[in-house]
Amino acid sequence: MSTYREEDSTTVSGGPDDKTFEFTPKYCCSFYFVTFISVFLFSIAFEGLNNLVQGKTTCYAELFAHSVSVSNAANVSTADWRTVFIAKSPVTRCKLSLHTVTSRLLRGDEVISQVSPSLDDFGRPVTSEKTDEPVSTVDFKNVVMTPVVNGSVVWDYRVESVVGLNAESAHGYMTVVCRDIPVKFTPDASGNVVGSLLGVMRPCEYSLRDNLDFV
Repeated sequence: MSTYREEDSTTVSGGPDDKTFEFTPKYCCSFYFVTFISVFLFSIAFEGLNNLVQGKTTCYAELFAHSVSVSNAANVSTADWRTVFIAKSPVTRCKLSLHTVTSRLLRGDEVISQVSPSLDDFGRPVTSEKTDEPVSTVDFKNVVMTPVVNGSVVWDYRVESVVGLNAESAHGYMTVVCRDIPVKFTPDASGNVVGSLLGVMRPCEYSLRDNLDFV
């Protein structure tokens, strides 16, 4: 007496034109590798597009105290100061304009002058291609001067301003602080004392705010 047992098979066979398909470890690894690469490339493309869109709606700017000039007539204890600010936008290349609302000049922690220019309008928009154009100028008149030795340098001047900002993607007010401005004092041919910024322009810090008061 003989018995016959039919066993299951994982391979399906057919005619000569039929193909056999098997899930092998090699196939699984290839499939997951291709899927991972596709998701990775899509993420990079999406992030780049998002940065491009964000770049059109943000404005990055740098502010500098570009020049300082001080004029003091002989035998006069007061002087006129002028500080010129410039702005650069090296990353987002946006156009912006500034208007000084109020500003004060300090030596150390002592306020030696404060001005509030007339609120007429914003300055001319400045483009990134013309980075040396002034965006704001602050004049301090009749500043009481402490005696200085001709040829000496005073290192601890500071200018603080509340400035109105008008940019392509934002507008409002910000506090601008230019610290440690070195000013060199020298006499001219007439005996007047003049002062100027020593070295290159000085970087300024700024922060956006919702009021017009100094910190």
